Amino acid sequence: MALAGYIREGLNVALIMGAGDMIAQLALEKRDFKDWNVGRTARFSALGLVLVGPSLRKWYGTLDTLISKEQSTVQRGIKKMLIDQGCFAPPFTLLLTYLVPYMNGEKHDTIVKRIKENYITIMKGSFMVWPLAQTINFTLIPVQYQVIYVQLIALFWNCFLSLILNER
Repeated sequence: MALAGYIREGLNVALIMGAGDMIAQLALEKRDFKDWNVGRTARFSALGLVLVGPSLRKWYGTLDTLISKEQSTVQRGIKKMLIDQGCFAPPFTLLLTYLVPYMNGEKHDTIVKRIKENYITIMKGSFMVWPLAQTINFTLIPVQYQVIYVQLIALFWNCFLSLILNER
C-alpha cells in the first residue's frame, strides 16, 4: 500500500510540475503554442514523478514522526517548517537546480556556472514563499494532503523555477 502512495504522489506532482512548466513557456516566456517545448515539459514532469513527489512524501512522513505530537499544532508546524526550510529545502533546491538543466542536455560546467549565478536568487525567492506556505501546510493540512497542497503552491513556484533553470 505504501508503494501506491508514492506512485500517486509522483503522478500528482508530475502533472502539477508539467503544468507549471507549460504555463512558464506559454504565458511567461510568451511562446506560441506551436513553439511549446513538449520535451522540456515532459522532462520536468518526469522529475516530479520519480524524485520530487516520492521525496516529499517520505520527507513529510519523516517530519511528522520527528516532532512530538504532544506539542500544540502551531508549535509542531513551526518546528517542522524550520527543519524543512533549514535542512531539506537548500540541498533539495540545489539538486533540482542541477538536474533540470542536466535533463535538458546542458553540460556539467555550464550548469555549475549557472548554479553559482542563480542559486542565491532561487533561495531568496524560496524563502519569500515557502516558510509561510510550509507553516500553513504543517499546521493546518492533514499529512496525507501535504504533498498535494505544496504542489498547488508550487504550481506558481515551478513557473519561476522553470524560467530560471531553463534560461539560456
